[in-house]
Amino acid sequence: MNFKKVIASIMTFTLILPMAACKKTDESESQVTEASVIMSSESETTTTETTTEATTTTTTGLYDPNNSLAINPITGLQDMDPSNVGLKGVSVVVNNVSVSLPQKGVSEADCIYEYETEGGVTRLLCVYADVNTVPEIGSLRSARLVSADLAAGMDTIFIHFGREPRAVNHFSDCHIKHVDGNYLCAGKYDSSDYENGYVELPSGCFFWRDKKWTKKRAIEHTAVSSGAHIAEAIAYKDISLETGLEETPMILNFVPDNSVDIANATETCTAINVYFSASNDDALFEYNATDGMYYKSEYGNPQMDMNNDQQVCVKNVFVLYGRVQAADDGYRTDYFLNEGGEGYYICDGKLVHINWIKNDIHEPIVITNDAGEVIEVNRGTSYFCMVRQSQKDKTTITP
Repeated sequence: MNFKKVIASIMTFTLILPMAACKKTDESESQVTEASVIMSSESETTTTETTTEATTTTTTGLYDPNNSLAINPITGLQDMDPSNVGLKGVSVVVNNVSVSLPQKGVSEADCIYEYETEGGVTRLLCVYADVNTVPEIGSLRSARLVSADLAAGMDTIFIHFGREPRAVNHFSDCHIKHVDGNYLCAGKYDSSDYENGYVELPSGCFFWRDKKWTKKRAIEHTAVSSGAHIAEAIAYKDISLETGLEETPMILNFVPDNSVDIANATETCTAINVYFSASNDDALFEYNATDGMYYKSEYGNPQMDMNNDQQVCVKNVFVLYGRVQAADDGYRTDYFLNEGGEGYYICDGKLVHINWIKNDIHEPIVITNDAGEVIEVNRGTSYFCMVRQSQKDKTTITP
């Protein structure tokens, strides 16, 4: 099998409309509402002009012919079941407000996006190249336009539990394949009551409320599912996992372990604390030189996965600053991903200044160095912090 793939066709212009601007069509879904804090409007400007040339990247150095597994397009690691080649992955919205911790399933994600919602609180979009590898995951929360667009850019099926009102038309107008667990949810269950943790649910149900969580959390912080159930939900909704491609394109320009951008970096970074808002001011990543991973903490404590009692850790950290502001309704939050911005790529104890752009809803984020070249990214798991440009000066970096 030829493992060469074009990872990005990079457009040379910047759109001026927000990512939500798609041709409108009708879709009938009832509205899901949530209590949240109204965000005041901010006046922000970000001037980013990125002009890049189309770049072809191969899997040279990533593919070992003696390894029977396939290359994971989300991590660049050769650890994926070959039967998943050419199939879509899934992107799952996970709660990240402090009262919803600890989470389930986050430590096993191939990559994670953290982004701001109402009131400055953040949510996670956990991405898995193979739906069959998704562990029990939760607590699940509702869709926002930014999470839908991030999922679509990786050609993944978007999994959420409820959604903001604008998302109804957005899914339809922009042809975003998704599953809303709010309409496919059973009652309260405990996976520990079942053999191998597979929860037996009523017909047509693929999501449930964690029985233990319902005894100590508000109901909105209790929804869960698993890879097996999500796969069944995708089939139930008659959504195809086929990409139509021989192989799924990689989301980043992965190299074995020898990124020239990291090798040539002049700045060191043993820790970076990302300030999202007053509600989440300590997204902290600390470098462990022994295993080469960055360990995540938040709200003053390690970010733990209660499935395996493991702290979230990743090989690569990306901090992407851009224009973020209150939506026209004064309630939701809009990300202008098509305008791009600047940021940092952190790996192996080093930091590189970067620029980024997402030219279309169905295209991945393209990250370049200051010379305008698509950066080389060391293979491994990644964490993307999607942050307001106005908060950049509040990020603190420890050399």
